[in-house]
Amino acid sequence: MNIASGIPKFFSLAMIQQDGNPYVRDDTMFIKIMVDFGDMPKPLLPYALSLNPGLPIHIQQGMIKQEAERRTAETSATKNLWPHNIEKRN
Repeated sequence: MNIASGIPKFFSLAMIQQDGNPYVRDDTMFIKIMVDFGDMPKPLLPYALSLNPGLPIHIQQGMIKQEAERRTAETSATKNLWPHNIEKRN
């Protein structure tokens, strides 16, 4: 059993349970999902997909932006240290 998460008003239970519903046939539910990650760099995809989908979009976007900035700063710091490490070895 999973912990419930998501957006409860996304698709009403009454709509799913109505007769003649095109989304449920023979106890099987059919759902089409389209996902667009736009210009998001591939290394950020695992982080973006790990976020709680129940969070508002602007919160998710802010968290992704912060993570991208953190990774950029981390990469810059590593690059700045790299030449110094080489000089010390020589």
